[in-house]
Amino acid sequence: MPDDLSAISPEAARWEADTVQDADLPMLAALWLVDGYDSAQLRDLAGLTKRDGAEARTLLPDVLVSLGYPVPDIIDPYDREPWRGYWGRIRWAQRGMDGLMSPYAAAQVIIEVAGDVEGLWEAARGQALMGLLREWDQKPDDRDAVDQQIRDCVRGLRESDVPALIPATGGDLHRPDDVAGS
Repeated sequence: MPDDLSAISPEAARWEADTVQDADLPMLAALWLVDGYDSAQLRDLAGLTKRDGAEARTLLPDVLVSLGYPVPDIIDPYDREPWRGYWGRIRWAQRGMDGLMSPYAAAQVIIEVAGDVEGLWEAARGQALMGLLREWDQKPDDRDAVDQQIRDCVRGLRESDVPALIPATGGDLHRPDDVAGS
């Protein structure tokens, strides 16, 4: 979060709003009112409390538009890939392994996430992790060795292993081999 909210103008907020905590957005709006900016949307935002942070975040784009500073609609194909938001949970499991959770629990998180997202199962080595969990369950005497295999498998996961998706002309996402076959 910036040290001085008053240093963020509405124009700068188009690019820096994500550095402001949701709970501080009503105060930021109030500061803009003091600086002479005004709109009904801005007054609505300034009237919220810190506890209304989530609502404040949703109001911010409309406030910026009302002040003449719309947030640019930048579409990066990477942002449109359906697995992107899920990879964070896999990374969380990687980082939490052996601290926050056991290797077994980390593998369970990864399997759960990867099973829900097309194209992520293979990249997340879902089948290998399933086999290791089965082995861990069936061979209690080998659990230390299996834990190490799980660690190696989980630590070896890379976001770059996820298959690329490319936008087709209609804005739909297709795998490269589907586009080539059309």
